[in-house]
Amino acid sequence: CARAFTGWTIANGIPGQPYGRYSSQFVYNPDDHDDGEKTFLGHTGNFNGEDIIDIIVKEPATARFISRHMYNYFVADEAQVPSWMDTPPRDPDTIKMLEDEYFRSNYNIRSMLRVLFNSDAFKNARFARIKGPIETVIGTLRLVGDWSAPKPGFEAIFEEMKHMGQEILNPPSVEGWHTGKEWIDGGTLLRRINFIADYVGDVSYPGIQDIVQKLVAEGPTMTPEGLVEGCLRLLGHYEVADETRQNLVEHAQKSGDLSTDTREFPKHVATMLQLIVATKEYLYA
Repeated sequence: CARAFTGWTIANGIPGQPYGRYSSQFVYNPDDHDDGEKTFLGHTGNFNGEDIIDIIVKEPATARFISRHMYNYFVADEAQVPSWMDTPPRDPDTIKMLEDEYFRSNYNIRSMLRVLFNSDAFKNARFARIKGPIETVIGTLRLVGDWSAPKPGFEAIFEEMKHMGQEILNPPSVEGWHTGKEWIDGGTLLRRINFIADYVGDVSYPGIQDIVQKLVAEGPTMTPEGLVEGCLRLLGHYEVADETRQNLVEHAQKSGDLSTDTREFPKHVATMLQLIVATKEYLYA
């Protein structure tokens, strides 16, 4: 396989300086190409790199690999990639549907996505994926309305992703990151919760002020149950277990019914948001 790609390179080498500019334009040097006969996946011929790609895309294993990645990214957590040879898909029917579309559309990814997004599996999937660190951090910043443009402290955001287990643009291997439950351990979970709680607990952010104002618009008073339901809804219509909901309500009941026009009301909202983002249900998307 490697012989078929001989002669493929870029316009010039990466410079020694860490931040130097370099061209990434593709260049083919025919004088460096191996023109000998090659055998790959049962096919023999004088292959070049494009021939190898053509062979790979026709393999059923390629269709399944792409389909399972799509399902894992958009629908629900799959088993980790190294176990795919031995572990069947979580939803074989949907995977088969995507595989069929892969070949029907002549390997068109857009067409596969259209089929996936119109499928019952996608429409019915709610909170079946554990959010990755990048998704968690960016989602939090969008929720609170911060970081509309780069500003001092921007690099600290990337450090947060790294401490949660996902250094942006730097996966641990060519396999990528392990997803799902492997995002979570004692250290990364604590880092994740603290990061989100610090943001949603700050009522100076426009996104949190917007949540408060929407709750205020629901009436002059708010019951503990109403506070819990309102915060769950405005965070993204989160569904929590009965036990989790009861714990949240019991905490809210300590303050009783709340007047929404008081200075203390935003603080009660922020506290409830912090409690919700610390639940196991909030890990999911």
